[in-house]
Amino acid sequence: MELVKRIPLASLHRKLGARITEFGGYEMPLSYRGIIPEHRAVRHAAGLFDLSHMGEFHLEGPRALALLERALTNSAARMADSQAQYTIMCADDGGTIDDLIVYRLAPERYMLCVNASNIAVDWERLNDLNRDGATLTNHSDETALIAIQGPRAIAMLSRLTALPLASIGRFRSMTGDVAGVASLVARTGYTGEDGFEIFCPADGGERLFEAALAAGASDGLLPCGLGARDTLRMEAGLPLYGHELDRKTSPLEANLKSFVKFGHGFAGEAMLAAQRDNGTPRRLAGIRTDDGKSIARQGYTIYRDEAEVGVITSGTYAPSFDRPLAMAYLATGANLRDGDRVEVAIRNRRVAATVMPLPFYRRERVGG
Repeated sequence: MELVKRIPLASLHRKLGARITEFGGYEMPLSYRGIIPEHRAVRHAAGLFDLSHMGEFHLEGPRALALLERALTNSAARMADSQAQYTIMCADDGGTIDDLIVYRLAPERYMLCVNASNIAVDWERLNDLNRDGATLTNHSDETALIAIQGPRAIAMLSRLTALPLASIGRFRSMTGDVAGVASLVARTGYTGEDGFEIFCPADGGERLFEAALAAGASDGLLPCGLGARDTLRMEAGLPLYGHELDRKTSPLEANLKSFVKFGHGFAGEAMLAAQRDNGTPRRLAGIRTDDGKSIARQGYTIYRDEAEVGVITSGTYAPSFDRPLAMAYLATGANLRDGDRVEVAIRNRRVAATVMPLPFYRRERVGG
């Protein structure tokens, strides 16, 4: 059995008093002061996350773009230098192998940031599809990834770098030193807030993390763990692999149609085209339990009258709303619309609930 891996900043997280959990095969901080205060720090000031469990693949050469076009649903041919793009890797049957972000670093040079639990599977899939000899290298173990997220992220991070952060547009990146560490700074994130994800050498991650904490402490910056990251992303309606996405789920079912560009021959395109033309058997939606206190968790069944009409994929207490919220797949044949009433089977009882639009939370973007 493979041992749980330690991220480069593991000792620092213990020193900061983090509760540690296993996620995606890695030891990761779950929380420091608690999920709720960390969540609220991100919504009102900023939070600092260590995401060094994520995988990073570099793809280079004249055949690099051809591999991306074959492997991913979005079209990397549309990208400019320093641009990033959310995309999906599908199996031939249209099921989701992973969702990820591609960064175009330069002509014929790309980086893929993949989910930690899927590093091995993604690597195998890309190599299987690499029929033309693109240069593919795995930099996951030698890369740290630090994210600062929240409305004050620019002000805080500006204290550590000369980069013109406000000029970096959404899903754009820039290279430069942050706290004296050579970094790739991308205006991306997974919280529903403005902010940056900073890729740097693994041996510089601890220095960067500590410097960022010191720079933002007086303005409310908190270190944040996976617990807050999950409540933040769920309020923002962002899918999580293993919950809203998996090998049995297509990106069209998950409301990710805008990230599927037909016509460039990606793996699974024929199956997704059939779903586009004929409809999907289910759709992703929000669920709110009406009593304001019952939590509908992953795997709970949804009923309308006595018919099963869906299943919960994620559910938790949502600090921004001071009540539980959930995401779920609903059968399209049930013809459920936003505002319709349903019931969720929670333990041995049925709890009244309402179908809601996603996302639950959206902040107006600034600066690109």
